[in-house]
Amino acid sequence: MRLFVYGVLIKKLAKGRAAELVAALDDGLPATTRGALYAVQGEDGGWYPILLPDPEGGEVHGVVHEAGAVEWQAMDAFEDAHDGPDAEYRRKTIPVMLPNALVVDAQAYCYAREVPADAVPIEGGSFARWLEDTGRRPIGSR
Repeated sequence: MRLFVYGVLIKKLAKGRAAELVAALDDGLPATTRGALYAVQGEDGGWYPILLPDPEGGEVHGVVHEAGAVEWQAMDAFEDAHDGPDAEYRRKTIPVMLPNALVVDAQAYCYAREVPADAVPIEGGSFARWLEDTGRRPIGSR
């Protein structure tokens, strides 16, 4: 099983609890999927992304890891991912493309709610680059 991360679970962006959750993962490989990516401001003033997978959507950049070291219950709790109607995310299997153009299935945390009115579309599909370009910081980085 694989895990595709595209935001605050990318090791170089992960802070606090997110960093603890991804510490045991391998370095991963750059990967892309298709969909829409938005940035949402968190309660601490930092930002986090939301992904809506869509095979007809734009390219979304992230990292794919072998998921042997993932503590799924802890990761699901961090992402508020469950089957209930109030879940923020759902963990889904989505196709991701590796650098060699091979397409593989990976688990990803996909947004489960309506896109907030104040969400910012991330042109180019890279949350890490968006943070750099805008000077904003990810959640949990205070």
